[in-house]
Amino acid sequence: MCRWIVYVGEQSLMLEDLLIRPDHSIVKQVNNRFLPGLYYGLEESDQEELKKQATWINVHGFGVGWYTDTLAEFDPSVHGMQPAQFRTIAPISTDLAFSQLCAHTASKCTLAHIRDASFPPVVEVNNHPFIFGQYAFMHNGSVADFAPIRFDVMKRISELQTTVQNFFIASSVPNSNYVFNIRGNTDTEHLATLYFAHLDVIKAGILSWDNYPRGGPGGLPIPFGIDSTDALLLALINTINDIHIIQRRRQLGPFTPGNDRAGNKLNLCITDDGNQMLVCRWRDAKEGFPASLYLSLTAGEKLNRKYFPILPDPLNSGDIDNPNVRIESVRELVDRYQTLPPTKQGRHVIVGSEPCTKYVADWGLFDQNQCVIVDKNNKLRIINLAKFFQKGRQHEFEKYHFDDIFNGITSTERNAPAVEIGVPAHDFDLPASKSDAFEAELNL
Repeated sequence: MCRWIVYVGEQSLMLEDLLIRPDHSIVKQVNNRFLPGLYYGLEESDQEELKKQATWINVHGFGVGWYTDTLAEFDPSVHGMQPAQFRTIAPISTDLAFSQLCAHTASKCTLAHIRDASFPPVVEVNNHPFIFGQYAFMHNGSVADFAPIRFDVMKRISELQTTVQNFFIASSVPNSNYVFNIRGNTDTEHLATLYFAHLDVIKAGILSWDNYPRGGPGGLPIPFGIDSTDALLLALINTINDIHIIQRRRQLGPFTPGNDRAGNKLNLCITDDGNQMLVCRWRDAKEGFPASLYLSLTAGEKLNRKYFPILPDPLNSGDIDNPNVRIESVRELVDRYQTLPPTKQGRHVIVGSEPCTKYVADWGLFDQNQCVIVDKNNKLRIINLAKFFQKGRQHEFEKYHFDDIFNGITSTERNAPAVEIGVPAHDFDLPASKSDAFEAELNL
């Protein structure tokens, strides 16, 4: 399986300190695994499936994206942070250009991805993250049975493209031509393009009638802001729903008769403007578990060389490399975090396919179909993504009726009742940063 990591924080972090220097950095994850707690409590068949996935190595390309405001300093038409990108198919552990880049670059938002190709070719345009304007998108997993449904996905993207063009919606891609801007053949790039087409339509629908004389695509204002994380969430729900509609029609993916382990694996990361993020650990098969995904709210302090010039050794424990030992869930980690003093690194979130440090206490394991959202106000939400697709028991797709959630959005009546989505399962504010006081002390 592919591997990825993302950092979002109020303080910058050197790319080298995040991607190269840690004891289990993403560069080392090309051929090494560290999966604490992944197999705890799972049945043997589920463990064997995850172990098989973990034996694959990631040698099919590397990409890193980082947000910077450099362009905005020189171009008055550009505002805020924009994602820059480096991609290569060279072995990442020996790529001198990558090493130099990381040694002299820092960012408050960094994404990196090593690819294990589902199918060839191994070319740079197939490497993640994929950039769409102010957004970045990366993925670990697969859209099930993508080859036979690729044309249907393209057709759906084209339909959304027509909507965007007809309503003069500000698009994430040049000239609002999503189809033309697909440059590779990966399931991820198609999935990302479908996602951002939905996001553009949603953002236009959020605009009020006064500001949108011709009316949005559905003519219905939705009760959250244009750049809110609820818009990111709704686009993801619509995207997964489209994939399900196509797969259901063709009896593929999670709708494959007689195969309870067939389904989509969508461990996704979407960043917006360098300070908002949506990540999820998703698998919609009736049996089995998604690939690994971990979260930390404290590891950044150990990674930052300003505070730890020498990276501390992992805590001594005979179980540190034992994936059968229980570790905290994301929810438990978050609960404990709220009782801790602020770190010198300030408020930050790191999410990765594997922990990049071996301080296990710094990391929590995502539950299946769990989504974590961080907004521009440093509020973090944990959401059960599956609830938007359930009608009865989880994974019984023949029973759910997704239209029940969105029937109001497609209404043509101006005064139709508002549709609310994204009700948080857990909601808290990250505590105030200690970093300002610490910096003041350094300057004395």
